[in-house]
Amino acid sequence: MDYSRLCRGGGDGHLEALTGDNIDLIAAHLDVTYTVRLAACSRELYDMISKDEGKMHHWDEPCLLMPPPAYWFDEHWDVARASRLHDTVYDLVPLDHPRRSVALPFMHDRKWLGANGDWIAAADHHGWCLVNVYTERHIPLPSLPDSKIRHSIVSYRPAYSFNWGPAIYLLKIVICQVPTKGGRYADYKLIALFDKTIFYLEGGGDWRMLEALTPAPDYPNYCDAIELRGHVFAVDETDGSTYFWDTANENLMLPFVIPPPVVDDQQYAWFLAPSADGKRLMIILTVNKIGIANAEVPPDIPYAANGLQLRQYPPVATYVFELDPLSTARAGDFLWRQVNSLSDHSLFLGLNYPIIANLKKRESKAPDGTLVPFMRKNCVYTAYRNIRYNQYPKILRCNLQPDEGETVGVISLPKDGWDSVRQAAMWFKPALNIARSVLPLKKQ
Repeated sequence: MDYSRLCRGGGDGHLEALTGDNIDLIAAHLDVTYTVRLAACSRELYDMISKDEGKMHHWDEPCLLMPPPAYWFDEHWDVARASRLHDTVYDLVPLDHPRRSVALPFMHDRKWLGANGDWIAAADHHGWCLVNVYTERHIPLPSLPDSKIRHSIVSYRPAYSFNWGPAIYLLKIVICQVPTKGGRYADYKLIALFDKTIFYLEGGGDWRMLEALTPAPDYPNYCDAIELRGHVFAVDETDGSTYFWDTANENLMLPFVIPPPVVDDQQYAWFLAPSADGKRLMIILTVNKIGIANAEVPPDIPYAANGLQLRQYPPVATYVFELDPLSTARAGDFLWRQVNSLSDHSLFLGLNYPIIANLKKRESKAPDGTLVPFMRKNCVYTAYRNIRYNQYPKILRCNLQPDEGETVGVISLPKDGWDSVRQAAMWFKPALNIARSVLPLKKQ
């Protein structure tokens, strides 16, 4: 059967003959995107697939989107491209269930730069764009202003330089607000996060540079950014200071500065995220390096459920703080409040826009004290912080309320082949409800 034609066109009358077992069989051989398209063919199919109860797909839980491990070999890019398969077919890995494939034909000769919901920001040699994972709708993005910045290699090692300064490096594209049909796909909001500067874009406009407090060459060393309630926030990796700008101001004047919640000699990895209700700013910090005495490396523990390699490390200090930056900005008193529990939620941070997942049905700890199940509530999951961050091929799970002696769960990814074919793994949440809101759900 031509699955692609069935998914795109409603089946031309074939759907009426399909039983539940037939649907299960078809869906088992489809990747995630085509399964969603199959669900959009009719309300009956949508109901069948949505009631699958996670046997084949695990909707609405964060998964790892990454290249198949078979292509993590150390070959030159031109040689590795001979197959072309790795260009467009990726692995979508639930943390406790079998991995699925996901076909992204629009990623041919492109690299992803960030994601939010069902949208991916991508780049090739010609420029940047937004693409919808399921509909493949393509939105070209304007170039950065030439008067401010000079382009170099855009796609694989994105290096740029000011006309009057040293090279700077693109870390990621932050999709703060996704384009919608109601907004004619021009209502998106994006941040181009570089290590030394930031650009902000609203759909239909041009990129605007956010001015820094310090002149060249003493720029902040940005490592993460988000947009919240009309303001852009960016955290400095050096000391955890957070800068924010009012995007309603046409000139994007010099930012406010929020002092870090912790001041000590530790080196932290800093992340920003909105609170679950979208009203408060959260800052998350973990110790930047993990390890044990004498540089011993724990053995890999193969996880039969999905083929990932797990490791146990000693506890890593992980903290979450929050504040309402807009109310405190008026008072001039920035006081972070520590968050000791995420309750039924977990945070998934990295190249993607922060995901706050409700995991009410999950446990917060393993009953027998082991690493699995790996998906748990009240945890912070961190992955690659940017597209160039290749020195740390590990994905961490840190419990905010660990038991005494509880270890940190780590997903360890191979280093081989990074410079040739591999893209940074990021969190992605497959959503079947896109069939109801975007794809043409047909009545039968």
